[in-house]
Amino acid sequence: MKPLLDLELLNTFAVVVEAGGFKEASSRLYRSQAAVSMQIKRLEEHLGHRLLERSNQGIRLTEPGKILLGYIERLLRLNNETLSALSLEPLRGPVHFGIPTDYAQTFLKQFIPRIRDAFPELVPRITCGRSRKLREMITTGELDIAIVTGEPQFTPEKSLWSEALCWYASVGLQINAEARLPVAFLESDCALRDLAASDLKQSGLDYDPVLTSSDVANLYSAVESGMAIALLPESSVISSKVRPVQLDQLPGQRQLTMNIINAGTLNPGFHEPLQECILAAARPSHDRAAAGA
Repeated sequence: MKPLLDLELLNTFAVVVEAGGFKEASSRLYRSQAAVSMQIKRLEEHLGHRLLERSNQGIRLTEPGKILLGYIERLLRLNNETLSALSLEPLRGPVHFGIPTDYAQTFLKQFIPRIRDAFPELVPRITCGRSRKLREMITTGELDIAIVTGEPQFTPEKSLWSEALCWYASVGLQINAEARLPVAFLESDCALRDLAASDLKQSGLDYDPVLTSSDVANLYSAVESGMAIALLPESSVISSKVRPVQLDQLPGQRQLTMNIINAGTLNPGFHEPLQECILAAARPSHDRAAAGA
């Protein structure tokens, strides 16, 4: 019989990886760094593999560590779902939601009134951030439900909505494939930035990163002012001063999909009505953003 995995050790490993080191992980886990280090050592001994390499620059996953990380999300979610399924408590108290930063302002205006009507005893806790950060927080159980950007490596997931994704420029900006293109980027570890970088690499075009920001609205401002071109979701384009970029080297319009994921921390019976509240809020808020309201 094969040995059983210790879920507490797996959770510690996931938190260390997400936090990028033992110091931050120990704070999140309310344990000393020595205790966290010992738990990782026990897990490595149990599996017979070194999972992390440490250096002055931080930690790095080994190949066995990468393989393990790929399974942890499912294992922890199943654990949470099992515990939730055995709970007969009504949905009350704090429930933690993750909302992508760029959709939060319009989405929350619709979501909060709906969730209060449907679950008057629920206390919503909202975290706004980049999709990949929200995914990590779902894995560690810090969030119960999150809206995230769909990426090919994460399937299957329930889709909330889709919208056009395209390269945009100011009407007044002259685009010349022979010249160095001014480009506005989102910050690193973001699906939209990765797509933009991939497009530019495959195009072979020469470019200059003139602006980097954590906010899509800042990228849009750079585009509208004529400072740069950028890869943007259609809902962020709110002016006739901005047009799609016409360059053969860059791809045309694509679809950006927003999905809903959960950590399995809530009773499965609550998933459907909560998702319905999120869907109901997402449709009108997205429609108004796309219309420039």
